[in-house]
Amino acid sequence: MEFLLENPFILIALIAFISSFFKKKKEEKPVKQTPRSVQQEQRTQAKRTSAESALAEALKKEKRQQAEKARRIEEEYRHRKQKAEESMKALQNQRRAAERKANALAKTASNTNAEYKKEASGAGSFEPRKQSLVDGIIWSEILGPPRSKNPHRSLNRKQ
Repeated sequence: MEFLLENPFILIALIAFISSFFKKKKEEKPVKQTPRSVQQEQRTQAKRTSAESALAEALKKEKRQQAEKARRIEEEYRHRKQKAEESMKALQNQRRAAERKANALAKTASNTNAEYKKEASGAGSFEPRKQSLVDGIIWSEILGPPRSKNPHRSLNRKQ
């Protein structure tokens, strides 16, 4: 016995032999499968059909919910579209009113300019106004030659 424990090669071979022997024993045991009885198969089939029917009901319910949700979304879309169209019509009406006012102002401005041009373009009929004459004198003083170019003697120097 001491001879077996002192020699490592023999010890390794012995362990390998024992382990392979136990492995073969485990592999030889067949796994017994018990055949299902007819009643068990019917139960499982009934469970499947009830599960399938429950699944079908759940799918129908989900489809109904999705259809309802789609209908609500579509209704909300129509409502928003209607609001947008109404606001767009209101803005177009405002724009048209503004264009009418602008055209009316442009016509009145062109009428006043036309009247002014008729008065100014008249060759023989020049009728100056008092205020326009005063303005002309003021502008002639402003735009005329500087005081240094046209010196005036003061009254104190002449005496």
